[in-house]
Amino acid sequence: MIKNGIARILISVSDLNESVKFYRDIFQMTVVGEYSLDNNTIEQLWNLPPETTAKAVCLKNNEQTTLLELIKFQPQSERFIRSRGNTTDYGLFTIALRAKNVDAAYENLKQKGYQFICLPITYTPSWVPVTVKEAIMVAPNETAIALIERVSEPIPEFEGDFSIMLDTSQVVENIEEVTKFYVDILGLNIVFDQVLPTGMIDNILNLPEGTESRMAFVNQTGSNNAALEFIQCSVKGKSLADVAKPPYLGLFAIAFAVDNLSALIQKLQANNIKMLSEPVEISNYDQKRVRAIVVEAPNGVNLQFFES
Repeated sequence: MIKNGIARILISVSDLNESVKFYRDIFQMTVVGEYSLDNNTIEQLWNLPPETTAKAVCLKNNEQTTLLELIKFQPQSERFIRSRGNTTDYGLFTIALRAKNVDAAYENLKQKGYQFICLPITYTPSWVPVTVKEAIMVAPNETAIALIERVSEPIPEFEGDFSIMLDTSQVVENIEEVTKFYVDILGLNIVFDQVLPTGMIDNILNLPEGTESRMAFVNQTGSNNAALEFIQCSVKGKSLADVAKPPYLGLFAIAFAVDNLSALIQKLQANNIKMLSEPVEISNYDQKRVRAIVVEAPNGVNLQFFES
């Protein structure tokens, strides 16, 4: 039903030119399309006033088909969906990119004035013999970007300083409920699901010492597109569902291409998943017309599905 994992990662931005320049010039992504959203699309998909306008730009790297879609809504809120201080709140959290040299990227970005949630830290997960170095920066629109470098063999080879989007993460209150939705309803597969050693991610997420946590990854078998990462912590947060949508600023939705939207709608309704929009015909970034819906998934995350 889902075609090749995550199709698009959507970010509401305050300054479209600034955001495009950031992902294009720093992370070496390529602009592959830009378009305006018509008023009908904006009103029906995102429940915004009919006079709202929006312009979108899509970027990607050369190694996968997942798109980063930057959208400027007008009028827009000045409020950010997630700030750097609320790492435990439930909802979409980071976009992770593979980096060639995290220390060099950190120094370069710090000199440019960017702030970091997590300074470069090296660790070896207990479940796989892989050592990584990670830092989490605060990108435009208070979007958290995790930079991840593999420092043990085999080390991936790629041109440039950055490569694929590894995943997009969510902080969740109930990891069982969330993974069940993506596996049982959407047909994705669990790649990893374990309770982590106590305190393992405390320094990464600025958690109190000794926090208990669990982590899971799901993706479509054989897909090279960004995976979905879920993090559950013993430290309780609050739901961001009320603001995790336009016109608020930041990471607000994930989109999937499906081969049969009507069949998916029946399945979602049978499982009492909240429908935020009826099917609406929209223009895609490549100017093709597609049918799309938006639903509220467990954890209060907006998911868009479109038939292609």
